[in-house]
Amino acid sequence: MTTLCHFLLFVFITSCFRIGNTIEVNDDQVTQVHVMNALPKDSAPLEIRCNSADANLDAKQLKSGYDYSWRVEEETATYFCEAFWGNKFASWHAFEPPRDANQKRVFWLIKENGFFLGYDNSSWVEKSTWETE
Repeated sequence: MTTLCHFLLFVFITSCFRIGNTIEVNDDQVTQVHVMNALPKDSAPLEIRCNSADANLDAKQLKSGYDYSWRVEEETATYFCEAFWGNKFASWHAFEPPRDANQKRVFWLIKENGFFLGYDNSSWVEKSTWETE
């Protein structure tokens, strides 16, 4: 019986500790970055690798029409990405605090002729182009 009491006490204290240390994240204040593959439908998948100084995001293979997104965990960190498509490659800042910190969403549209930034998923500004080997 004593073991059961100790176990229940442990569970209770652990629960109190977790509740006391819970940090709420307000989704209205978190930026979501989207990288969208707008390359031709029958083309090879796009390989994307994105990181910040503190976050290593998983590399992704994106088919045409697919979206890769993540939440910016540190609003003061720059997130940079690399893209590979056949013999073409590029790198760019997917999230820059001075440019993007006040945005709820940052969209990147990747096309044959370059990389386009938008905040409303409909208006685009070309920011980068592909390099070749």
